[in-house]
Amino acid sequence: MSGPRVAVKALIIDRRAVLMNRYVDPSGHEMFELPGGGQEHGEDQPAALRRECREEIGAEVEVHQVACLFEFMATRSVREGTPIAPFHQVNVAYWCGLAEGELPGEGTDPDPGQQGTAWLPLGRLEEFDVQPPALARWLASDPSDRPLSLGVSRA
Repeated sequence: MSGPRVAVKALIIDRRAVLMNRYVDPSGHEMFELPGGGQEHGEDQPAALRRECREEIGAEVEVHQVACLFEFMATRSVREGTPIAPFHQVNVAYWCGLAEGELPGEGTDPDPGQQGTAWLPLGRLEEFDVQPPALARWLASDPSDRPLSLGVSRA
């Protein structure tokens, strides 16, 4: 197994709602994650995040400061019915904004299983399957008392 993969995530809040990628599994279950993905070799994190947002939400973003970190570790996993190797991903979420005149839509290279985006109301996040669950709790918490790290999710 290689070392941890570094990924960047966009935390975009507008009108008391957070922008999330929407995924639907074959059974119809909806799940929501922040837009973003893996940082490529030689790419700085803001550039990686702008690229990932073009690919997943079809919009240019302005990248601001780091909001939080969260990790994901899987000893075994399945994506699209295919087993994948164990992995460890460190996610760095940045506060972002949509660039002037930009609206989220269909990206140039959406994730497998991604079916668009959704604005989830901050006051109702517990009604949705937000991944990781700690992110929904973090967003609902007092901004003056939010930790930097949301911890580790395991599968």
